[in-house]
Amino acid sequence: MVPKTHEQWMALDFKRLFSGRSAFINMDSQNSILDPQGCLTHEGIWRGARDEGGSLSNTLELAAVCRKAGMPFVWLRYDRFIGEKEPANEMDRVQYGFWNKDYKGDRARKDWECDLVPEVKAILQEDDRNLVYPGWSIFTGTGLDRWLKQWGVETLLVSGYHTDWCVEMATRHARELGYMPVVIGDACGTTQPLHGQTLEQLNNCYAPVMTTEAAIGHIQAGLRAGRTQSTLTAA
Repeated sequence: MVPKTHEQWMALDFKRLFSGRSAFINMDSQNSILDPQGCLTHEGIWRGARDEGGSLSNTLELAAVCRKAGMPFVWLRYDRFIGEKEPANEMDRVQYGFWNKDYKGDRARKDWECDLVPEVKAILQEDDRNLVYPGWSIFTGTGLDRWLKQWGVETLLVSGYHTDWCVEMATRHARELGYMPVVIGDACGTTQPLHGQTLEQLNNCYAPVMTTEAAIGHIQAGLRAGRTQSTLTAA
């Protein structure tokens, strides 16, 4: 259940925000989470994700409309095994060692865990950024902030996994960096009740939360008005 966009955000002109200087940001649409054989299969986030109205289905629907608007695309993937292989400190070594102590996969299997699911690979385009982030925030160690500034991006359409971890961290960090993130709640996923609780927290404190349908409506309104990322960037 996606909470209604909080009244504090209703004075925003979402059609304008989504029509230019905006980017599609998705994190962790990867095998570890969305494949039944992934290492996080026990969380069950993959169940229903591909169904109509499911998180991955909504992500793909949103992506198709964002393409028409000419937005830049960034697909981010979290590699939980980097911290195991190259721990930054003693806390990393202990935590990642605990997480992965029973994992039997070799390096190739670990790389598969971090890879994008086939449905996303099928829509990748040459200019998309496909980045691996090694820590908790998508802005740390990726160069993402540099890319967004180079593109002149102000608004981020945020989707992905896990709502209570990487999505929340990305949204809060984006605000600190001066961006305007908007969380597409039904294109995100995690376990319950954390999914709903985190969307409420984000909506109340850090960024608007809305449905895929609502976001698409704002983007399409901008397209009907002849406003696209490319036209506004050039303006």
